[in-house]
Formats: sequence, structure tokens, C-alpha cells
Amino acid sequence: AGCVAPQPLTPPDAPVDIIVPVYRGLQDTRRCIESVLASGCKTAWRLIVINDASPEPELAEWLRAKAASEPRITLLENEQNLGFVGTVNRGMALSDAHDVLLLNSDAEVAGDWLDRIRAAAYGDQRVATVTPFSNNATICSYPQFCKDNELPAGYDTARLDALFARANAGQVADVPTGVGFCMYIRRAALQAVGLFDEEHFGKGYGEENDFCIRAAQAGWRNLHALDTFVRHFGGVSFGEAKSPRERAAMQTLRRLHPRYEGDVLRFVQADPARPARMAVDVARILAPNQEGQPRPVILAVLHDRQGGTERHVHELAAALRERAQFIVLRPLPGQRVSLRLPDPDEGFELVFSLQSEYPLLLDVLRQFGVCHIHYHHLLGHGDEVRRLPLRLGVGYDFTAHDFYLICPEITLTGPDGRYCGEDGPPGGSPAALAAWRQSHIAFANQARYLIGPGRDVLQRLARYLPGAPLRHVPHTDIDPARPLPAPHPKPLQGGRPLKVAVVGALSAIKGADVLEDVAAAARKSGAPVEFHLIGYGYRTLRARPRTHLTVYGRYEEADLPALLDWLAPDLVWFPAQWPETYSYTLSACLQGGWPVVAPDLGAFAERLQGRGWTWVQPWDQTPAQWLAFFEDIRQRHWLTGQAPQPCAAAQPEEATHHIPPAPERPVDWYLTDYLARLPAVQPRPGGPDRAVLEAHLPATGQASGPRSAALRLLAWLRSLPVLSSLARAVPPHWQSRIKSWLVK
Repeated sequence: AGCVAPQPLTPPDAPVDIIVPVYRGLQDTRRCIESVLASGCKTAWRLIVINDASPEPELAEWLRAKAASEPRITLLENEQNLGFVGTVNRGMALSDAHDVLLLNSDAEVAGDWLDRIRAAAYGDQRVATVTPFSNNATICSYPQFCKDNELPAGYDTARLDALFARANAGQVADVPTGVGFCMYIRRAALQAVGLFDEEHFGKGYGEENDFCIRAAQAGWRNLHALDTFVRHFGGVSFGEAKSPRERAAMQTLRRLHPRYEGDVLRFVQADPARPARMAVDVARILAPNQEGQPRPVILAVLHDRQGGTERHVHELAAALRERAQFIVLRPLPGQRVSLRLPDPDEGFELVFSLQSEYPLLLDVLRQFGVCHIHYHHLLGHGDEVRRLPLRLGVGYDFTAHDFYLICPEITLTGPDGRYCGEDGPPGGSPAALAAWRQSHIAFANQARYLIGPGRDVLQRLARYLPGAPLRHVPHTDIDPARPLPAPHPKPLQGGRPLKVAVVGALSAIKGADVLEDVAAAARKSGAPVEFHLIGYGYRTLRARPRTHLTVYGRYEEADLPALLDWLAPDLVWFPAQWPETYSYTLSACLQGGWPVVAPDLGAFAERLQGRGWTWVQPWDQTPAQWLAFFEDIRQRHWLTGQAPQPCAAAQPEEATHHIPPAPERPVDWYLTDYLARLPAVQPRPGGPDRAVLEAHLPATGQASGPRSAALRLLAWLRSLPVLSSLARAVPPHWQSRIKSWLVK
């Protein structure tokens, strides 16, 4: 289709039949139908709602009442359940002249959506189907391709669809198949190809893929409308029966169309809609707030690691979303950098070589309107990134998430993974350390703010950076206006051992070795103390039956509160061996109301001051001393129910630098002091040059590698009936990824 000039047609005067098959879900169905009725389209249409013998009486009653009061609705009711294919075929057969648009009852439309889709359908006489973008539409998904997405934060269907209409007006891409949640079908194609194949695809799944394949084989085109977004909530029509039907549909598609999987895989690797998704990402970066006011664009500089630093930037960007837009710069191997949005699920990314494309990177940042830089780490970055404020003519802040500015051992630990002090590990070079600090003094002093989430990190930095503009601003994950729950542990009954939880991905500096040694000592002595690691160690830790330790493995951060509730430990222990600057894991324990044991090192003492059922202990105790401590508090407090004294205040060190007090609400400080006096740097109209951005998209799935090769092999094996059984040797999770690209 790309080699032949399109031959546009004038759409006929006949209305479009919008067919909505309904089976379950009153809330979704109401939202769908009312969004169609409220949309402002010039295209004539009639709304055909078909109740496929719904088992929900309240849904059937609402449909009848709505149809009786709304003349634009034609309600049909199946006497018995026909399934998706039979129901849709009934709707498409109501007219032999009307185009049709199939719309799932869990979809939501906005604006002049139908006008744009119909314009795509008549952009060429050989167009059979048109599918818009959606959050949940496999090969038509946004913001991430081939994934089920949430809507970007701060956007609803109408606001996001309006961005698509502006950013990609009139643009289309050819696809191997439409996606049936919202698929326009021209009547001419129906007349040439026939209705959906009810015999092979039963109650649903795979039928629109089969139709699109048959249309393509007959010389028709299937298009992706790049200027329209329709939200798809997903999973209403068939509920829990979806997986078996998908599997059966996939088998049928393989049998009827053995080359189909290969076609889809090649499409996925080419990803022709990628520039269109990027254009919407750029439009979102440049979009004003909901009051129409422009938002300053702030460049956040990160390292290439995950963890609390990345989370803080994500949370800060979310908290300031209506007042500012963040984009993130991170290092890549080979003296390259990536430019991304803060949320790792956004999908937007550009890649630049600092050796050959540094001026171009500067131009792109200027064209985005970057007016300020916030450094969160310099690890992995060179002088080019440190010079960005000078080259762009903007100011900058620095948040200290560790001790990079004063020591190349950024956690202040030695080779043994234990705290070694600000002077570095024994045997280090004092001259090299002095040179390191000297190289960062001017950078720190010239910042607008040098922010620390705790006083401990700022006090340590102040000894070596006396001119730095220090500000104590805790992270934004805890709102001081909402009181934290107080711990209320249950007394031990029946001689039960004390259950101690440790949380996280434990490195040596996080206390993995300490935990293992204490658990081993408990096993050796038979002490009534057991340890549970919600997470994992940097190496395989000795666990039961050799020690009193149970290791549960990786977890998702969002699942931690539920995991703690499930485990129900008596307390949570932080065996850290370095002066942590904040600790999000501690925040989760405070928000959950769990008793806590922490080291007298770093930010723990100041954050735990005055809290009940909380202990701050010497960080460098021996395993025997730690075990004796746990046995003692078990005996004195958990067996008796007697609460300990609140955690004592940390002993203040001699002040070396004035540090202003922390704001009462960190978010308010960021909304006021932080955003104040930012220059009004305006982006280039329309943003950076689109061709430049497209040239700096990272490599697609066409790159070689074991995963890509295995996916290609699977598609090839599936296409050859004699060898199809060999495809079972390919790991199931890779097979499932291909399957998810092929059926809705």
C-alpha cells in the first residue's frame, strides 16, 4: 500500500452504524453509550445497541429505559446468547449500505472521534478497516506499545484525544490487523469479504483478525488512525472465560492463516506508529496546565540505577504536574544519554551521543524550553552534563541522595561494605580524596539550592562544602498533615518466637551479611527469634534450616504494605551499614504502623525521634550483641505487653553550617520556593523538530539478541505445520507476548 498513491473517496451520505454489543457491566456500558451520545461529530450515525441475553437484569432495564428516551439508539435484544461474533454479525446485517463501527461496551469516546476515523477510512478507496489509538489495544496502544496502559496522570479521555487530534492530524499507518474494541469497517469491504466467521470463531476472539487477514488477501488495507484516541477499559465482555477463548482463537488463526504471526512480528519490530506516539509525548511535555497556563520545563539529571533516587524524581514530578513539567536525563553506555519522561511506564525516550551530538542535545533542550536543571546524581555523567547550565544559560539545584559530592565512595563504605567515615576507607589516598572534593566545591556552591532529605546528610556535606546553599527538604512521600499510625503490637502468646522482618534488596551496605550472621547465631543458640526477608540478598543467603531466616524474594514496591500485613511481623529491622539519607522502606513501615529497629547511623534517628515501640541501636554491633538485643526486647516488651520509652532524640552534632529548618509540608515548599523565580523560557512553537526527534529514537526490536531471535523463530515454526510442535520448546512467557500482540 505504501508504494501506491492513495485514491481518496467522498464518503456516502448514509449514516454510520455504531454497533455496541452488550453482555455485562452496567457502569462500563453507561459510560460508553453516554460518551457516544455526547460526542460532537458531524458524521451522521445511528447507535445500535445489542443486548446479548445479559445475565444482569439491572443492565437490561437500563438499556430499555435509555433506548425509550433516546431516539438515536436502536436497541436489539437477543433471545439467547449468541456471543460476540453472532451479535456483531446481526448488527452489521441490519443494513446493506451503511458502514459500521464496532465499539466495545467498555470503551469511551470523545470529541469528533468518528469524523476523524471516517476521514481515514475514505482516504483511500482500498481501506477496509480503521482502528484508533487506545490505552489497551495491543499494537494500537499508548503510551507503551503492545501493553495495557493506564492513562497518563492528569489526563482523561477527552483531554488526551484532543492532543492526538492536534499532534497527528490526518495521519495513518498500515497495520496487519485492526483491533476489535473500536474498529471501523467500510460497507464495500464487507460486501467483498463477507461478515465475521461465526463458524470458526464462535463467541469471540480472533474474528476481527481473521476478517482483516481476509481483507488484506483480497487487496484491502487495514489502517491505524494516528490522530484519534479511544479509551478501552478492557475485560468486560467475556470476563474470566477470556483466556481459554484466546487460546482457541490463536490455534484457529494459526491453522487458517499460518503466515499471520510472522506478519505481526515484523510489524511489531518495525513499529511504524512510534513517531506518532512520540509526537503526543512531546505535546504532553509542552501542554499548558488545565487552566491554560504555561508550565516551566525542568531537566532532572539522574544516574543509571533504580531505587529511591528515581522514585523521588517520579513523585516530585507527579506532585508538581500542574505547575511544572519534568524530563529526565540519564547516562547510557558509550558516552550516550537518554532523555525520558519521569514515569518509567511512559515509553518516551530519545538517545544522544555526547561525543558527536552534544550541540544537537543542547538545541533539543532549548526547543523543549528547559528553563532549569535539577541534578539528582552525577554518577555516570561527564563534564558535558555538568556544563549544561552554563551552555543553556539556566540555573540549577542539586539533591544529595548520597555522598557523591564529597567522596568517590558515595555511600561512605569500605571494601567490607561497612561505614568507614568521611575520610574514606583505610589505605586510601588523601590527595585523591581532596582533589575529588575540590572538583565539586564550585559546582555545589553555585547551585541555587543544595537539598538534602535529612539533616544528617547536610551536616556531613557542610563540613567540606561550607559555602553551599543547604536546604533541608524531606521527600514528598509522607504528608506531615496526616498523622502516622502509632504502633500497637500484640503480646506474644504461647512462647512464640519474635518475628523480625527485614525489607528490601539487601546489598552488603544494606546489611545482608549482618542479617545472615544474626540469623545463623539464632539457629545455633536456639534463640526464640526468627527473621524474614521480604526481598532478596546480593548473594544467596543461608536460610532455613541452616539459619533462622526465611527469604521470600523480589516484590513490587506497591505490594509492600500488603506483604507486611500478610507476614504480620512483630517488628521491622533495618541492619544498614551506611548513613542512609532517607529510606523509602522506612516510610512504608511508618505508614503501616510497624515497630522499628534501626541503626544510629544516617537519617534513621532523626526520622524516628519520639516514636513509640521504636529502637535506635549502635549500627556496628556484633551478631551476638544484635541477637541479645532482640531476645531482651522480646522478654521485656513482647511477653509483657509493656511499651518501651519513646525513641530518644538524636544527639545533635556541633553545627558547622547554618541549615534552615525543614518546611512543614515539603510539597508546599516545592510549589512555592522551588518554583519561584524560574525564568519564563518559552519552547520553540510546536516543540523540537520532529524529524530530529525521530532520528534519535532508540533502536527498535529489530536489533539482534536472544529474545528477538527466539520470537522470530517461534513465528517461523508456527507458520510451518510440520514443525509447529517444535514451537512448544520456546519458553511460554515469550509465546504469550506474541499471543498478546495477535488478539484483542
